[in-house]
Amino acid sequence: METSSKKSFMCGELNCTTMNTQNPNGELAGSVALVTGGGQRMGLAIVDELLKNGAFVSLIDINEETGNKAIRELEIKYKSSSSRLLFVKCDVTNKIEFEDSFKKTIEKFGKINIVVNNAGIMTKYITSWELAIDLNYKAVVHGTILGLKYIENKVDRNSAVINIASIVGLSNTVLPIYQSTKRAVIDFTKCIGCPFNMKAHGNNVRVMAICPGPTFDGFDNNIDEKNSLEHEIKELIINGEETPNQNRVITIQSTDYVKTAFLHAMKNGQSGDVWITENKESARLAHFYTQY
Repeated sequence: METSSKKSFMCGELNCTTMNTQNPNGELAGSVALVTGGGQRMGLAIVDELLKNGAFVSLIDINEETGNKAIRELEIKYKSSSSRLLFVKCDVTNKIEFEDSFKKTIEKFGKINIVVNNAGIMTKYITSWELAIDLNYKAVVHGTILGLKYIENKVDRNSAVINIASIVGLSNTVLPIYQSTKRAVIDFTKCIGCPFNMKAHGNNVRVMAICPGPTFDGFDNNIDEKNSLEHEIKELIINGEETPNQNRVITIQSTDYVKTAFLHAMKNGQSGDVWITENKESARLAHFYTQY
């Protein structure tokens, strides 16, 4: 549910200003991040948080107009930040293009510390199933593998691969393709990031996932539309349950909550962690049980 929006992520929503808001002493000062799907919505919000905390950012997006627009807005907000930003037009389902985006990032910034695999699409039922599998799952796997290849292999709290999944991947919904691809991202992240694999393969780079609940910007002044969308999402989620839980709370949150969860995971997360951010609540760890 986290990848679509009925509102565009405009400059006003980024609180653009001509003041210099970059923080050279921020939590991620000097780090270099690559963010897929970084031109809008959650991806753009994460790019914004990275810049706010002193990072250099390679913004990856398939839409050149969207990407360039995002860069312009960020350069206004973070005055003189062009030296800290790079836009790369890239289809992450194209293996050659995707790896080239890593090489271009290193050419400009000299390294990569953080990879955020955010690009994805929300599909209902079996619509666009092949694209959804390629984008929501296969590209995330490839992005993780590239992250482990290009991020320096050392213990570093400012280095990680962050895969954006969804609470749908933790639920029983009526969204067979979307749910299964997001659940696959969760399972892949847990497995590749588990202590056994970290030790067995000599990997020191953390791999974590974030599962946002419904996340949209632009509903502050449109309560009726917000309530209608929350009801629609709730029906999609609970009607896949054996006994639908009519009391389940579904509250749309802004991208600010995903920003906060991202920074929390970077500061506190362990490899293999799956973090939940939903219903305007603080980020929390998902817990899994091995019995079946």
